[in-house]
Amino acid sequence: MNSVAELLRVEGLLFGYPGREPFASAFDFELHGGEVVALMGENGCGKSTLLKTFAGLLSPRGGSVLLCGRTVSAARSADRMADRERARLVALVRMGVAPPARMTVREFVSLGRTPYSGILDGRSAEDEKCIFDAMDLLDVSRFADRAVAELSDGERSRVFLAQAVAREVRVLLLDEPNAFLDIPRSHALFRTLRSLAHDRNMGIVVSTHSLEYAEKYSDRIAVLDSGTIRVAPASDARAEGLFGWTGEF
Repeated sequence: MNSVAELLRVEGLLFGYPGREPFASAFDFELHGGEVVALMGENGCGKSTLLKTFAGLLSPRGGSVLLCGRTVSAARSADRMADRERARLVALVRMGVAPPARMTVREFVSLGRTPYSGILDGRSAEDEKCIFDAMDLLDVSRFADRAVAELSDGERSRVFLAQAVAREVRVLLLDEPNAFLDIPRSHALFRTLRSLAHDRNMGIVVSTHSLEYAEKYSDRIAVLDSGTIRVAPASDARAEGLFGWTGEF
């Protein structure tokens, strides 16, 4: 890790939906610049809900979420971070979102610059560079003029990630980004995530069901299991019993 800058901090966090029990008991967690954290657990255990809470799209049921030292919450409050400011700092990439009708790849990726220029404002040279760099990095430039809706699931997942990269956020949250990717593309994606974290000093949390990718490419692993969250360095997670939920150990 090339930095110890703390980008995300949660304290005493309870997360879930109103009228339901929280997914897990209260916990603390921090995410630093330069690291990738793999988030793991069974389907339905609350991983997606936790990522939404980290991103400020869902208010905590208890405790706090701080992004670069500022409160992140979907609820309106005096100290709540403004939507545009938050959008410059954190992005949540969800692969199950329906693709926009008739929007080209270039147009979709360019939306990543909206927090800086607005939807109707002209793009600056810096904006254009960020857009094309992101498309090149995720290998989507060759179909820049195709409609996103016409792409395969794997191609579309890379386009969604390119939009987040173009936004130049500090914290990147990904919900099963390799769900539709083949093995070579999955390895390439996780290598890209490591490069983004280390080269751009980003903090990345990525949910995945793959033990192989989690151990090989992440710095730490967080497991949500039986109402608790446990976190360990990736190199120690197996020895510390974090993979018991898989039934293989």
